[in-house]
Amino acid sequence: MSPAPRVRFAPSPTGHLHVGGARTALFNWLYARSQQGAFVLRIEDTDQERSTEESYAAILAGMRWLGLDWDEGPDRGGDFGPYLQSLRLDTYGEHLQQLAADGQAYKCFCSAEDLEGRAAEAKAAGGVWEGYDGKCRGLTGEEVTALEAAGKPHAWRLRTPDEGSTFWYDIILDKLEFQNEVLVDRVIVKADGFPTYQFACVVDDHLMEISHVLRGDDHVSNTPFQILIYQALGWKPPKFGHMPMILGPDKKRLSKRHGATSVQEFQGQGILPAAMLNYLSLLGWSPGGNAKEVMSAQEIIGKFSLKKVGSSAAAFDYDKLNHINSEHIKALDAAGRLALAMPLLEERGWRLDPAWLVHGADTTEAYLGRVLATLGNRFSSLVTLPEQIGFFFSDDFFVDQEAWAEHVSTSEASTLLTILADALEKGLAGDQAHAAGAFDDLVRECAEQAGVKAGRLIHPARVALTGQSRSAGIFEVMELMGLPRTIERLRRAAATA
Repeated sequence: MSPAPRVRFAPSPTGHLHVGGARTALFNWLYARSQQGAFVLRIEDTDQERSTEESYAAILAGMRWLGLDWDEGPDRGGDFGPYLQSLRLDTYGEHLQQLAADGQAYKCFCSAEDLEGRAAEAKAAGGVWEGYDGKCRGLTGEEVTALEAAGKPHAWRLRTPDEGSTFWYDIILDKLEFQNEVLVDRVIVKADGFPTYQFACVVDDHLMEISHVLRGDDHVSNTPFQILIYQALGWKPPKFGHMPMILGPDKKRLSKRHGATSVQEFQGQGILPAAMLNYLSLLGWSPGGNAKEVMSAQEIIGKFSLKKVGSSAAAFDYDKLNHINSEHIKALDAAGRLALAMPLLEERGWRLDPAWLVHGADTTEAYLGRVLATLGNRFSSLVTLPEQIGFFFSDDFFVDQEAWAEHVSTSEASTLLTILADALEKGLAGDQAHAAGAFDDLVRECAEQAGVKAGRLIHPARVALTGQSRSAGIFEVMELMGLPRTIERLRRAAATA
């Protein structure tokens, strides 16, 4: 029996947790959880100029929001720490010395300006610049000593083979092979003493016993060089799996021009974490067959397999995300919906006014619960919810001006709304004022007496009470709004016609 896998998510804290990184973290987490393995969080903060504490905190917050818990990491510890690369410099130094002693790494004294100049010369001569021309590869010991004595700073490069090929069997992309002659001697430790991503991630993945490196396919070109580092250190590489790129709706790489791209932005747009996790899981992976697409995290874990991760790029569909989000909202029980909606009321200072005398609701929370129950599956978005319920809590509510002009601002509507207000004032009392059925009967009776179809009265009443041409059942709205407020709004609307 194979040992349980160990996988990792290793972001650089140079920005927020974006969709691509979140999907990478999710697939690693799903694989670990589906195989009873370990999910490791490692922060690759060796880029000291770009790494920030703010980005580090934002990445962790984004992962926590998605529900991606890690078994080992900077804040949890573990047997293979520390999990911040900036705290592992001594470890990288030890392995650099091993490579140097074995002749696998050499000092490079080329500055950025030197490289830029040689690159320009090569291109001017019609050649191709691959990133390095091996100038310092053949320096003698005396030349190295002289350059160091002159105070010339140096980086370290890995000596790559000139012949043969480097290949691996990718879990997702099958066999991939690169000719060694096209692999340049990349820097593994910079002049400031900090390791490059290429070197640090190899050392860490080996020492942390990572069994599977699952990442985006933009890392494919890094893999052969990293395999050469493993070989130079005498280590067996892990299994690699490169997931397809995420594109925008226009099939170009997902970016800000397409809309929100970070987890934090989607959170601010009312996307539920369960819905975001659900949707991200479908970007490059399929549950197969006719399986439903709206799933809980546990359902996804139960179905997840690396064999079902595709090799084609996945297009981010904002409409589909919103649909999945709406389905997750609809699936919530009453307590879950109430927990989502209450903060929206608190942000706006909305509350139940005791003067409304709403039957069966003596607190704002109880009243909101009844409102949401009446709304039913119309509550499918946190973005539209304030418009859907604002008229229950405030007289300063959103009004669809087009609907108002069509259904309220006419002489007929003014007459009918006045007739209805008078009838409500005279015809409903006691418990009848708390029953949707009683409002229904009275409205239809008024319509009949006025010689019009019920809809000719219902439509202006709906807009007068809610500001919109669509809402929850209008008679349930009247019941929840209460008789005094219903009459008041009908008369106010009639006066504006």
